[in-house]
Amino acid sequence: MTRYDLLLTNGTVITGGQARKADVGVRGDKIAEVGPELPREGARRVIDVSGRYVMPGVIDVHVHPVYLDDVEASARCAAYGGTTTVLHFAYARTGESLEEQVTLMLEDASRRSPIDFGLHGGMFEAPKQVPEIPRVMALGVRTFKFFLTYLKQGWYTDDYQLIKAMDLLAARGGMAMVHAENGGAIDYLEDKYLKGPDASAAFFSASRPPALEEEAVFRAICLAEVTGCPLYIPHVTAGRVLRPIRQAQAEGRPVYAETCPQYLALTEDILRTRGAFAKIGPPIRTAADGASLWRGLSDGTLSVVASDHAPKKKDPAGDFLAQGFGSPQIETLLPVTWDEGVNRGHVSPVRLAQVLSENPARIFGLYPRKGALLPGSDADIVVVDPNRSVKLTDEGQHTNVGYTLYAGREVLGWPEMSFQRGQPVLWAGEVVAAPGCGRFLRTMDSPTKPV
Repeated sequence: MTRYDLLLTNGTVITGGQARKADVGVRGDKIAEVGPELPREGARRVIDVSGRYVMPGVIDVHVHPVYLDDVEASARCAAYGGTTTVLHFAYARTGESLEEQVTLMLEDASRRSPIDFGLHGGMFEAPKQVPEIPRVMALGVRTFKFFLTYLKQGWYTDDYQLIKAMDLLAARGGMAMVHAENGGAIDYLEDKYLKGPDASAAFFSASRPPALEEEAVFRAICLAEVTGCPLYIPHVTAGRVLRPIRQAQAEGRPVYAETCPQYLALTEDILRTRGAFAKIGPPIRTAADGASLWRGLSDGTLSVVASDHAPKKKDPAGDFLAQGFGSPQIETLLPVTWDEGVNRGHVSPVRLAQVLSENPARIFGLYPRKGALLPGSDADIVVVDPNRSVKLTDEGQHTNVGYTLYAGREVLGWPEMSFQRGQPVLWAGEVVAAPGCGRFLRTMDSPTKPV
């Protein structure tokens, strides 16, 4: 009789808020047992992971697969970094149907994703697309993103449409996600600082100050309060932005917040060396802001770290204002946050596993199927070697964009192998999961409070 199809032995297992020496036994596609010295007899495959951390597979809930990396390429990049589940944004641009765009991405990812995936809806033309929300929710997509910035580009959602959408979502068990920056004020500051003969990338941060991020977060929280809609704030960048989030959470409101590795590990000085490659919205800020974000992750104000992977083609020698926002982050999500967070004493390995795996699963209704190493959970596992040092290079990345903002950085702590539903994904430094292996995940059916 086969007791386990896969047995990982002698590792430090992180799950459920603790780290302990234990073995992990997998039967079929599920975790069968976690405990010390599980019997080796009857196990089809035994892997000794002594000296390694065994964590739930990383869940990256903030991926944009619509630029140089599509749904397959984004998922492959993610898998190289120890991620086993991604949640993609399916955007409906001006004139497009949200339902059609979500359906197209769902079909595409079902054919080609090597790892499991879910979807968020995203709107560029809210008056046309908000009425489609109930039909899109029927497809298994229950989280929707709105922009309070990019007014000149025509992506802005005004307060009328935002509260209308929140009302729809609250009545149907969905959640709003808000890119929170004050669009009109930022457009004015861009005209002031980034146009004319004195325009310079050095003024980019001044054109998008933290005060305008905080204002938009507070506004979104107030509208969500009125409608009773759960609210998710992606890519929080600055210490002062934590204030309205903390207040809302202290009052018991369902407000969840995320930050990204670029805000935790980099400072605005990178604009001087990488120029438009480091143009991100909201922008990378100061070292003091980064320290505040780490404290926010430690005290629970921030629940998630996600990549905001947006690999856009850029011309660093061209007009800075004309270059797109975003950078490649998905492959380095785990290594950079491990090195910056664990090795520099900001968070423990346990807390890192919570914000990379457990909390994303809890907030988006996937827990304990995902984000846990518990009997009955999907056998999504990443094994991290805390003693392996790797120098990050542009050439070493698997993204089609061809660069990383961390080029030249030596990181200590590296994903050695991963499994999805018991099957190898990352093995001997290569992604071995085939396109189409990934399964679609309905989100938000049973969300639970993050830890």
